[in-house]
Amino acid sequence: MAWGSKTQIINSASVTDTESYSTAVSLNPGELAHVQVEGDPPGGPSDNLLVRVYGTLDASSEVWDTTPVYEFSIDKDTDPNNASFIVSGLYKFRLGVLVDGATDTWTVDAYYRVDGVNL
Repeated sequence: MAWGSKTQIINSASVTDTESYSTAVSLNPGELAHVQVEGDPPGGPSDNLLVRVYGTLDASSEVWDTTPVYEFSIDKDTDPNNASFIVSGLYKFRLGVLVDGATDTWTVDAYYRVDGVNL
């Protein structure tokens, strides 16, 4: 099946050392999501951007994991800096984003496309 439409899950968020979260994305069995995070650090940045993926088994009134499924950092020295990754095998996920210090504020956008496979 074809890829779904590009959908925004974080919209120009001002991200500091307090974690901000995306809207939730649900996946059907066999589906995967191609996710892209776009980070724009300030001039002369000190802090990298941390991206975390959290899961939940709940359809509503979500109880989100407190430990991310995985996380990585987006380097401050490339401005702007985009990173793509795949999420699969989760019923529902969301992104958490924050900087790894207390100095900078990044502007962050994030998008996803689902591959449309449904088992």
